[in-house]
Amino acid sequence: MVAIDAASGDPVRIMSDVETRSELRTALWRFVTLAVFAAVVWLEPDGASHPVHLALLAAYAATSLAAVLLVVAGLYRPAMSWIYVSVDAALVVYLVAEHMFVPGVGFAEALATPSLAIAFVLLAHAGLRMRAGMVAAFAVLVALGTATAGAAALSVGPNAGSLAGEDARDVGVRALAFAAVAAFQTMLAVDIRRLVRTAVSSTSEKTNLSRFFSPDTAERIAASGFQMGLVRQRAAILFVDIRGFTGLAEEMEPEEIGKLLTDYRRRVVETVAEWEGSVDKFMGDGVMAVFAIEDEGGDLDRAFRCARDLVHRLETWSDMWASEGRPALTFGMGLHVGPVVGGVVAGGSQGEHTVLGDTVNLAARLQQMSKSLGARLVVSSAVVRGLPSFSGDGWRLRRNMAVPGRSEPVDVAFLPYSSFA
Repeated sequence: MVAIDAASGDPVRIMSDVETRSELRTALWRFVTLAVFAAVVWLEPDGASHPVHLALLAAYAATSLAAVLLVVAGLYRPAMSWIYVSVDAALVVYLVAEHMFVPGVGFAEALATPSLAIAFVLLAHAGLRMRAGMVAAFAVLVALGTATAGAAALSVGPNAGSLAGEDARDVGVRALAFAAVAAFQTMLAVDIRRLVRTAVSSTSEKTNLSRFFSPDTAERIAASGFQMGLVRQRAAILFVDIRGFTGLAEEMEPEEIGKLLTDYRRRVVETVAEWEGSVDKFMGDGVMAVFAIEDEGGDLDRAFRCARDLVHRLETWSDMWASEGRPALTFGMGLHVGPVVGGVVAGGSQGEHTVLGDTVNLAARLQQMSKSLGARLVVSSAVVRGLPSFSGDGWRLRRNMAVPGRSEPVDVAFLPYSSFA
């Protein structure tokens, strides 16, 4: 069977996979129609028609097998379905029309033959393609073809003459029933396709969001339809950076740089997600993560623990990296908590998660200060005050630290490279 690559997050690709799978399913169901056709041929009393019907049966089997092979080989295209719709309609018209030219067979009787069952089977079959246009086209072709054959039979056939009142009534009832079923199938195809597109869009949205947000946050953002807007709230902002990455990149091949960044970002994203945070954006080797603060103590503690966990994981990874004969990696982090303006806003065909404010700017400055302080992690005094269980073991405190780009100094606590708390 054709697999649906929902993990790609590309709605166009996912919808293409869904349609390809639908095409394969439709092609396979042609063999069900083939079985119905074979039963009709087997049970029909008029043996004179058997050779023609057997030829049609063989041709239908061949076209059905060809459809399956084309889909499996990846050569089937949606436009080819129009050919199959036309062939199916022609088959129905022929099977119904041939009875109209049998001497002594009335029109109502011709439309009541077992062959008419194939019309309804193929009508339902057309609906499997999830394309209302094809269902409607099949119904119109069958209606027009049958009407044309009927007009010819009344004019030059063995039963030429006016249509009896009783026959006209029966023909009208059967035509109305076919039209009603066709209308239902068309509306059903429209609804199914709309639901599939909605599901594909939602799946794609959640897949893309889950790469950067925790599952709960991704679910909430997707459900809002990227219309959450900007809101004011408290948040802990964590910045992470690879120290000396520019110089390191100058000595590495592009493939190695790509692998380094991929491994690094994956570890950061996984760690932040485990602590229910959201990766807001990547900036080269820099990463910005956000932790919404609703329960001041618990949520801030979660952000702090995430930062410490990330220190441990990245340094463990650095040791593995160095064990392969590469330069050891060092990292700098800054964590601050305070008011921000954030949310998801629409931006044309894309939505962007944005967090703005002085809290964000100061967190970025703390990360930059980690280099001059020789620190793994620098946190603001606001973080320390918000953590009643904060332990100073292994930490150093600095008061009235000058911050580049800010007029007011700040008090900070930092975890130097010589220790790990």
